[in-house]
Amino acid sequence: MTSRILTSWVIRTKNEERHIGEVLETLQKQTCQDFEIIIVDSGSTDKTLEIVKKFPVRLIRIKPEEFSYSYALNLGISKARGQYIGILSGHSIPQSLSFYTDVLKFFSDPKVAAVTGYYYDGENLFTKVSLPRKEQHFCPWMTNTNSIIRKDLWKIYPFDERLTEGCEDYDWASEMIARGYDIIKTPLFSTVYYRVNNKPPFQKMKLAWEKLCAKIDKRRRPSKSNAY
Repeated sequence: MTSRILTSWVIRTKNEERHIGEVLETLQKQTCQDFEIIIVDSGSTDKTLEIVKKFPVRLIRIKPEEFSYSYALNLGISKARGQYIGILSGHSIPQSLSFYTDVLKFFSDPKVAAVTGYYYDGENLFTKVSLPRKEQHFCPWMTNTNSIIRKDLWKIYPFDERLTEGCEDYDWASEMIARGYDIIKTPLFSTVYYRVNNKPPFQKMKLAWEKLCAKIDKRRRPSKSNAY
């Protein structure tokens, strides 16, 4: 890692021993290294912490009962030194060694609030070729499985910790778009994603997310205020 910190990666973990090593190795091999890595672990009981400590990362530990997607992210970001915040799941592996530098160019436009990507099911990789992907602008479907955001905008509008069941990424993107910022979704920032075994079935989670997103869509989005 370099002494110049442009980006801080925040990775949330709990029992990620299967994939966290590969995630961190892929970051270490990126063509540009002007970043730090912050791990926010919420009570791993497997070998996750043993693996993480082999890498040059900053480790923040919280109790399992303290965890929510938004809280873990906000805590990690509050300790970050970077101008940009990269967000990855502990089981979401970058697709290329230029994964990071390929998207930094988008931030030359000050109206870009975030860049996000697609993710491909690691257990079913045929979807990578069967599902076309294209670059989208003003896309509310930001995913904190793999995204990069501007920290200065996070300071204005942190991830909403009232959204304890997720969709904090959709809410944040919707707020930024309402304020006139662009959210770019690009295949350049794609990852291979492995589902966590203890999570509910995807279709059940999808239905819950759709209901929550419908509620989020009803929020009032003032252009210059955080108030609802």
